[in-house]
Amino acid sequence: MKTITKTCASAIAVASVALLAGTASAQTAGIATAQADAAIFSAKAFDAANQQISTTYKAQLDQAAAAQTALNTQLRTLLDTNKDGQVSQAEAAAAEAPNSAIGNQVRAAQQKAQPGIEAAQGPAIKAQAYALEQIVNKYDPALRAVVAAKKISIVLAPNAIQFAPPATDITRDIIAEIDRTTPSVPIAPPANWQPQQQTVELLQQYRQLVYANAARRQQAGAPAPTAGTPAAPAAAPAATPRATPQGR
Repeated sequence: MKTITKTCASAIAVASVALLAGTASAQTAGIATAQADAAIFSAKAFDAANQQISTTYKAQLDQAAAAQTALNTQLRTLLDTNKDGQVSQAEAAAAEAPNSAIGNQVRAAQQKAQPGIEAAQGPAIKAQAYALEQIVNKYDPALRAVVAAKKISIVLAPNAIQFAPPATDITRDIIAEIDRTTPSVPIAPPANWQPQQQTVELLQQYRQLVYANAARRQQAGAPAPTAGTPAAPAAAPAATPRATPQGR
């Protein structure tokens, strides 16, 4: 996908459909803006793939979550040196000091548990990367279709300009075009398939967004969604090297 652009964190946050609500779909004087990440993350096919992955790989994801919970409990016990049930900033800082005995125990526990967590998450993470990459490949055709239909001459990334009226944003139009042409994508990658570097980067951005949204819901006391993405990975899948796309 040659025309995708890398947005800043504030632009990525607009990836949720809720934050895109109310955006006009017109363009001004042949110039428009589009948020590539938002369009890709908001595609119905990606949401459906995430839900399918959560079901298909539920046993592995539950295993990884249980192992992560056990590790977190172990780390809190190690760091809570005064045994008051909380880990203070001072206790955390002490563990990070050079040659800290507690720090060495924390790292040893992480190194012991992490391979098992990553192995359990691996199939789901690879499936998610495969689904995402297929939608990434649909972005450029969708953008070109919208550009042709609206007779747009220039499309800019939102972070490339200081001001633009809402009417210039065609992100929702691109989402609609992706949804029209690609209502679903398979989640089973072919044998020996590896994601491209761009896919890995987008997946990392998406999961950071998921983490941030989950943290905000937790702070607000809102319940977690009943359906969504698989548990976040400890590490992204390996990538197949590719040339940097134009505009990134």
